Amino acid sequence: MDVNEGISLVVWTTVLCLFVCATAAWLWFYAPAGSGTAPSSPTKPASDSTRSTQRGFHLNQVNKDNGDTDIDIIAIHGLDTKSPDTWTWRDRRNPNGVNWLADLLPVDVEKARIFTLDWPADLLQPSDLVPKLDGEIVTLLIDGIDRELLAKNKTKDRPILFIASCLGGIILMRALTTAADHECTTSCYCLRKATRGIIFLATPFRGTSFQEVAHWADPGLTAWALIRDRKVSKLLDSVKGSTFDLEALVRKFTRFCQHPNWPFLVFNFYELGMTSLWRKIFPWLPTLFFKGKPLVGRSSATLDIVLEPLPLDRTHGLMNKFGSRECEDYKKVAGKIKDFIGTIREGTPLAQADAWIREKCYTKDRLNIERLSGTKLPMDQCYINLSIIERTGEDKDRSKKKSEEESVSQSSPFSLTARLKVETPNATIQVDLPSLFKEREEPNGRKIQPRRILIRGRAGVGKTTLCKKIVYSFMHGELPKWTELFDRVLWVPLRNLKLEDRRRADYRFTDLFIHEYFSMANCREDLAQALYNTLLDAPEKRSRTLFLLDGLDEVSQGLSEGGMSSFLDVLLDQPNVIITSRPYGKPLAGLHLELETIGFYPNQVEAYINKVFTEYSDTAVRVQSFLNARSLLQGLMRIPIQLDALCFAWNGSINSSSKLNTMTDVYQAIDQSLWKKDILRLGKKHDNELVEAAYIQESGWTEIENLVSTEILLLEILAFTGLQNDTIEFDSRHLDQILYHFADILPGFLPSKTMPHLSFLRTSDLMETSYRTYHFLHLTYQEYFAARYFVRQWKANKRLKCLALNGQKNENITFIEAIQFLGENKYTARYDILWRFVAGFFDAEGKAEKFFQAIEDEPHDLLGPTHQRLVIHCLSEVSTEMSLRKRLEVKLKEWLLFEYKFTGKTRLASEVEFPESALLETLQEVGIDEKFTILKWVATRPTIPPPIVILVTSWLEDGEFITGKRDVLLALQAQSSLSDELLTAVVARLGDEDWDVRLAALGVLQAQSSLSDERLTVVIARLGDEDCEVRWAALRVLQAQSSLSDELLTAVIARLGDEDCEVRWAASGVLQAQSSLSGELLTAVIARLGDEDWEVRLAALGVLQAQSSLSDELLTAVIARLGDKNRKVTLAASDVLQAQSSLSDKRPTAVIARLGDEDWDVRRAALGVLQAQSSLSDERPTAVIARLGDKNRKVTLAALRVLQAQSSLSDERLTAVIARLGDEDSNVRLAALVVLQAQSSLSDELLTAVIARLGDEDRDVRLAALGVLQAQSSLSNERLTAVVARLGDGDSNVRLAALGVLQAQSSLSNERLTAVVARLGDGDSNVRLAALRVLQAQSSLSNERLTAVVARLGDEDRDVRRAALVVLQAQSSLSDELLMAVVARLGDKDWEVRWAASDVLQAQSSLSGELLTAVIAHLGDEDLDVRRAALVVLQAQSSLSDELLMAVVARLGDEDTRVRLAALRVLQAQSSLSNGVLTALALLLESERVGDLAEALLRRYKEFYTTLLNGKFVEPLFKFFLRGSFDEQWSWYVIDMKSCVNMPEWVGSTSIDDGKEFMNMVTRARQGIPSTGVTNGRSDLPKWDS
Repeated sequence: MDVNEGISLVVWTTVLCLFVCATAAWLWFYAPAGSGTAPSSPTKPASDSTRSTQRGFHLNQVNKDNGDTDIDIIAIHGLDTKSPDTWTWRDRRNPNGVNWLADLLPVDVEKARIFTLDWPADLLQPSDLVPKLDGEIVTLLIDGIDRELLAKNKTKDRPILFIASCLGGIILMRALTTAADHECTTSCYCLRKATRGIIFLATPFRGTSFQEVAHWADPGLTAWALIRDRKVSKLLDSVKGSTFDLEALVRKFTRFCQHPNWPFLVFNFYELGMTSLWRKIFPWLPTLFFKGKPLVGRSSATLDIVLEPLPLDRTHGLMNKFGSRECEDYKKVAGKIKDFIGTIREGTPLAQADAWIREKCYTKDRLNIERLSGTKLPMDQCYINLSIIERTGEDKDRSKKKSEEESVSQSSPFSLTARLKVETPNATIQVDLPSLFKEREEPNGRKIQPRRILIRGRAGVGKTTLCKKIVYSFMHGELPKWTELFDRVLWVPLRNLKLEDRRRADYRFTDLFIHEYFSMANCREDLAQALYNTLLDAPEKRSRTLFLLDGLDEVSQGLSEGGMSSFLDVLLDQPNVIITSRPYGKPLAGLHLELETIGFYPNQVEAYINKVFTEYSDTAVRVQSFLNARSLLQGLMRIPIQLDALCFAWNGSINSSSKLNTMTDVYQAIDQSLWKKDILRLGKKHDNELVEAAYIQESGWTEIENLVSTEILLLEILAFTGLQNDTIEFDSRHLDQILYHFADILPGFLPSKTMPHLSFLRTSDLMETSYRTYHFLHLTYQEYFAARYFVRQWKANKRLKCLALNGQKNENITFIEAIQFLGENKYTARYDILWRFVAGFFDAEGKAEKFFQAIEDEPHDLLGPTHQRLVIHCLSEVSTEMSLRKRLEVKLKEWLLFEYKFTGKTRLASEVEFPESALLETLQEVGIDEKFTILKWVATRPTIPPPIVILVTSWLEDGEFITGKRDVLLALQAQSSLSDELLTAVVARLGDEDWDVRLAALGVLQAQSSLSDERLTVVIARLGDEDCEVRWAALRVLQAQSSLSDELLTAVIARLGDEDCEVRWAASGVLQAQSSLSGELLTAVIARLGDEDWEVRLAALGVLQAQSSLSDELLTAVIARLGDKNRKVTLAASDVLQAQSSLSDKRPTAVIARLGDEDWDVRRAALGVLQAQSSLSDERPTAVIARLGDKNRKVTLAALRVLQAQSSLSDERLTAVIARLGDEDSNVRLAALVVLQAQSSLSDELLTAVIARLGDEDRDVRLAALGVLQAQSSLSNERLTAVVARLGDGDSNVRLAALGVLQAQSSLSNERLTAVVARLGDGDSNVRLAALRVLQAQSSLSNERLTAVVARLGDEDRDVRRAALVVLQAQSSLSDELLMAVVARLGDKDWEVRWAASDVLQAQSSLSGELLTAVIAHLGDEDLDVRRAALVVLQAQSSLSDELLMAVVARLGDEDTRVRLAALRVLQAQSSLSNGVLTALALLLESERVGDLAEALLRRYKEFYTTLLNGKFVEPLFKFFLRGSFDEQWSWYVIDMKSCVNMPEWVGSTSIDDGKEFMNMVTRARQGIPSTGVTNGRSDLPKWDS
């Protein structure tokens, strides 16, 4: 035999062996066991050409869905098969097959949807595709289930039971463990939460017996694949022997399915049937040679946590097929499925806990809102309005003067509506419930999603309603954004923590949950523990529970000590909380957002009235008309409980003929109605017989008062005592103390028997009466009854009994004359509404004048404004004639004009209660400048008084009043609701010959949300105005209207062709604001696409972009614009097409046709349209991929963006991209790498190809390759070494990118860190910067490396210096030597470097004296930012020496506002200030620039502050207070030889040493200031004895 023959023999032998192996492999994998059919059935290879070309992940429902289902069953097939074949039994009796999932299981399992999940399980895959990795398959499986099932379910946690066959079980395990690792994504979380059980059918957890023949079967399969131009799936590795990865997966899955909160059921079935591997290869050999064994035996098919798996008497191929319901193996599988579904329906302990809370705790009865009438209020009538509380604080720059325009936009802070917190806030601070957790920007510019929220609100404005509304809306799916964040809302009334059985030192969350939710439940400890377990997860998982903590103010005092106090702190510190409290509750740290409830909006008042009187529409109209005629009452009725009271009292003590013009009138009428109700509830008797309803309804106030005289007196005493003590919540100790001291007039009174039946009170509803608390319906009711007590004592000439509520029965009680009490408290803010009621009560008896004389008596407010406001408010409650009124009004006019002269404002005119006659006279008498200023402030009121409307209308209509019309109209622009008369006058000015007047008139109309068609027609006429600004303003008016007729819109469309671009865009804005345009209008817009002017075409496309659904005909016209000569128009057309929710098949085809256009701009625009489509059909990517080779680079990049925008790229597409990595054109290689950058996970094969590009001759390609690697979360040491090698690249950009890759790695070895530090000396500043950013991620650097970093503080590049400081800031501690270098940077020429240095120094807990001295030295720097940065450093030091603080005090006089504020904050940060420093601050009071800053700080030191009220500081302090008293409730008066300052925060006083000298100082300070009161020549100052 020669050599050639020998070689031939070897070759043919090899070929023969490969053929035998291939045949054996084919027989093994495609014989009956492999196909899984009955033994007698013929089979067809799963990878045959008949295999479906559908390669995605798809769910198919196999049973009929009657809609009444509550669980989903998903069956997943194994390797190299598909549905329905996997689940179908075929034999001679069943030639068509029995699919047990579709034909058998639905009979045994009710109310379930059954799906099969198909996935690309081909054993032999096309050779031109990159094989999918396990991770890619898992990602696609999760996406498929989410897209086709979870996203469509109404509830995201609808339970799923999986049935997994063979390798399908391994894939499912990987998917679920991946979902657990990525619960922050919606799809993963939903899948994780929905999974409740898995039944595994012969899943090889530890490999299969195929491993015994793998050494010869693998070459055979490979040969067979080559013959068919295919390659073997890598999934085959999973069915060989057990591997480390497989064992790790099983361990992880085992832990995962035993999660304490979301465990799920698991069961295994294993095979008993024997499979002979040799018989499949040599079927003709005698049986003697066969040694059969289970392919997936019990040891491999069983998880350790399944203690008693069940066997099925069948071979591996039949483990997923059953021929009939009589089959014993089917009975086992179906029985286990039924058991699982029963258990799932019962739920996990956590699911049971959630269900119990929903069904047993949040019941309809508990969530009902009960009106005063006893009827239930539907939840849709529970309006909750919130606004953001601005964090003012003492660090607010009080010296910063707002512009008049900003100031005038705010109504008076002293008005009744402002005090009651029922004004409509600015739209920018309004918050609705659905958007409560929306990301917001903090004052420092940082964005945060609020999770810790405090909501404050007074009694009666809806805090309890808010809690019920939140729970109800969350349960009923009305807060979709909330359900994305939270699984449950736990409502906890904090007052319950005061109960005796809860006051334990060891109180825990499980105790709370049992007490609040599970006290009546079986297994209550288990449910409480399951709920508690949700709080023990990692922070990102704990965020799924939201606590609603109701009533912080009710426990702030009662739980201030002991174990329960500690538990309360832990409860309040939860990561997700909404806390409700009254305005004076316990301050909290770590809040993200502070809100307040603000009562109803005007439209909600109207809607509420209409719904209350649904059956009596005429009554609703009368009630609304009654309110419309009384502007003061409109504000009052925005309090929810007050509106309810009015509706309750209507047709009783109130009706349309009632002359209720004051607040006192209304409260008295409501008072009478509620007592009529309570008399029946209290079971009152008359002549020893129970009073009947018919009798009481006919009774007058005298009879009513006689029946409940004791109860009225109780409420009066309770209200006055509480108001005097600033208390609104009354507990049992308070009641005991009050009843003890008033036993003479309340003998034997039993509060527990009477108080629950009083409509004016609300109780905490605690079962234990000893812990029950009471409060008035609303604070105004407490003020009302307190005023009754005051008037009662005044009229009886009795002293007021003032009791200090401290729980003691024999201490702290004083008696005071009523008139003395008035003198001491008439300027105190919390008594403002009480004095209104007192004036009203005296007026009802015709004795108001005596009360006003008392107000005018000493003490007088030395400042004046607070006294004038007191008079204004009390006059508003007086409807009878009073001789003193005229003089009081004259004085008010005098002060109104003085305010204008002194401040340039007239805030007094913004008071709704300012007497109309005085206001009218002033407007008629003053000059034109004063007129307009006063009118501006009047316009801030909710409505303008009718007499003023008449006057202003006359001004607008007066032909001689020419110069002032524009200013009058500008003043009215702040008014959002004008009367018809005034609107008519304004509209008439649209025809004024002066364009400024026409423009101002349109500004007024723009603030009106609803204009009649007649008026809009006049506005439309201005679209043809010769002045472009007028045309623009007319369009802005139209844009503010909610809907416009087609006729009006046609006129707007004509303006798309306006010669002025601003007008064109305003017209576009009007059209875009319309939710939908008619076909005729759209056609008119489309006609503009052919305009010669490209800007007109652009504006028309802007209109079309706002329409979500355009017809094919219109889209055709838009597509034509993709070929527009102007690039902006082309791109706008692309934007329009991208805005379409979906394009019909025809439209994208037309777009694709543009991909071959000769103009590259057209091709790029067409690709932009395709990019907006969420998914592309098979036809479209082919056309896109063809563009990867486009001759124009921008088109290539656009094509890549199309591919990048797809959620996952198919193998074919990736193959096309990968093929380009070796392209000779560097731009193509670059484009291919850009696509790969968008892929989250790349195979080793792909990464190897990318690494190879690190040596590419083109630097852009090297950069792109590094960009791909940067997107990978973890790189092997070998690959990191290749990246580090690029740090020496000749191109600085490549070095920069290499550092970017290293920055993405969580930890680096010392060797690699050394290489990075070496780059700190790089010649390119960007590289040095990148090296520092790599080091920023290292929390602990050696001194040697830190020294190298500090050297960069002198770098010529500011960004490098700043980055070096950021590295230092990340270190836990720095030496003084290093810090001194940082201090030097406070004087850096770049402000960002200075602030970075400041941040480093602030991070140090304390600085040495030497360092602080160095910092202080920068306070004298000529650069204001250097001074400011030094002060910011000092803010972190809480204890500075007086010497240093004096240098800081000096900076309060700095020329720059920001420096002054920074100095103020340093002083505020000190734990205490010495008298020396405080005296230095007091010397600054005379400074107009910083006096307010000094005063704000001094006010914190009350004891020292009061010493300033007598002595050399009186004059400067007086001037400061006078300025502030127009904006705040400040007063200064003398009483009992004491100088007193009264502020909302506190009242301070000091004895006057020298009365005459004090009087002289005040006299000098008050020169030019009107007298405070109607004095008849008397001085405002007290008389002093010589």
